[in-house]
Amino acid sequence: MKVVTITSRNVGSVARWRGTRCGIRTFLHALIEGEWCQVVETRSDPECLPPRALRRKAGEYSWSPADQRGVRDGE
Repeated sequence: MKVVTITSRNVGSVARWRGTRCGIRTFLHALIEGEWCQVVETRSDPECLPPRALRRKAGEYSWSPADQRGVRDGE
């Protein structure tokens, strides 16, 4: 799986987000150009990442910096 850092330059290309659980950890993935990529969480562009509460939940959801909200599937 490709590993990416989400910045203001590439956040617009993220179609979906998901949290994938592995043991006690949840890994953040972003769907970019049809490929799921693991996101490296840095402090350089925090406004480009979903809120921490969404990053820690398993499952797919939509979010963008412009709307500042997460919409989980089925909600």
